[in-house]
Amino acid sequence: MWFRMDRPAAELVVASLFVEPTEERLAVLRQRAGAATNWDGLLLTVEAHGIVGLVRRNLERAGVELPPAVAPVLAMRAGNAGDACQRARLALQQVLSAAAREGVDVTLIGASAYAFDLYPDRTLRRPGTLEIHVRARDLRAALGAAESAGLLPEPRSLPAWWYRGTAMPLPLAPSSSLLCTARLHTRLHHPSLLLGVREQEVLARRQRSLYDGWAAHVLDPIDRVLDHAVRLAEGAGDKLLLPGRRGLVEAASDPGHPLRLDRVLDLLTAIERFLGDLPVAAVLERARQWRAEAPLTAVLQCLQGLGFAPAAREWARSVAMDLARSPGSVARPSALPATFLPDPIERLPLWVRPTEDFLSRRYGLKSASRGVLAWARTRHFATMASQGAVALIGLPIALVQRHMDRGQRDEALARAQSPQRQGDVVDAWRTAQRIEQQKAIAPRTLSLPPPEESAHRYPDHYAG
Repeated sequence: MWFRMDRPAAELVVASLFVEPTEERLAVLRQRAGAATNWDGLLLTVEAHGIVGLVRRNLERAGVELPPAVAPVLAMRAGNAGDACQRARLALQQVLSAAAREGVDVTLIGASAYAFDLYPDRTLRRPGTLEIHVRARDLRAALGAAESAGLLPEPRSLPAWWYRGTAMPLPLAPSSSLLCTARLHTRLHHPSLLLGVREQEVLARRQRSLYDGWAAHVLDPIDRVLDHAVRLAEGAGDKLLLPGRRGLVEAASDPGHPLRLDRVLDLLTAIERFLGDLPVAAVLERARQWRAEAPLTAVLQCLQGLGFAPAAREWARSVAMDLARSPGSVARPSALPATFLPDPIERLPLWVRPTEDFLSRRYGLKSASRGVLAWARTRHFATMASQGAVALIGLPIALVQRHMDRGQRDEALARAQSPQRQGDVVDAWRTAQRIEQQKAIAPRTLSLPPPEESAHRYPDHYAG
């Protein structure tokens, strides 16, 4: 049963949110652990936020002696988080291999953009739902690849064209208990957020990365930070406005709080890890292109409650001060709740009245004359009208089609759960488990080839 934690336990959870341990962080953690008594609530909270493995590791490094009844439970739940991570990695591997065969370009976004390459140990953070972005024209091929990977649209989901027309993610359910759930996106963000950057520009700056030998894309480091800040602001809304440690302690205390601590941890760790790829001037310029000054400011204020490393602390201070000094900046706390509400329906009043600044940035207007702005506003309203028609008028049609396609989905589920398909998934799971076990016992003097060279040694596997 969920219940609110007391403040000492919530303070201990917040003090545990770090990947790179320092003497200062470990000292604060030991101090908070001495005052904590509500261990049952703490276990529920860290498991719900996906950080149970991280909390366990940091408590061990700080030398905190856990109560005898707590230590085995914490170890068991950390093991469960490791299994969840393995399911997510296996699902990603299956999706990428099937996408390579279908020729689909896959981009990891949201929390999935950090969950697989930011943490040294797979048990530290539970990845959760797999977030995948594909181009709208590749949606049908991407659904075919997902079916080959064992991920099918949920029984209550609508046809794919409805999600494409409304810019909403399509939920996918696993056909095997060894896989995880996923969401298939055709847009990086919903248009009602009124972001000024063009999606084609963001995708053109992507970087290629390898996951277990299979290729995928991630956003440019600066775009990843801004994308994550926007998603945090969209999910938390006005709850993100409590600056510093106060907001984080409230999020840890209240089980119904919309702010996810694992995603806050992702952004803090990413800034500290990729600080060399985040020059202050470039971040400020890109934030203006995105029109993401408000969420970036709010997120940086929130991250101050965790405490940056010295170099990252100076970076965050410089970015926050420059955003506050920028002329005409919307980076004020009062601008965040109205602009970044969780539901697109709540953002509708602002969506139908876009500012001239948004129209100029979004449509690349070189002049702000009345005629040019009228053309841009007409184009904006036409886009809104098309999405509204799909969402409202197309909904009854989508419901009827879902009922008619029920037999096709049952056939697809039967194919995915056939003994041969399930056997392939089990074999892939066992192979991944053996690889993870061998990593722990590999001698340090063994010289292993770099990942890119190793991938080229197996051209058939690399090409899918």
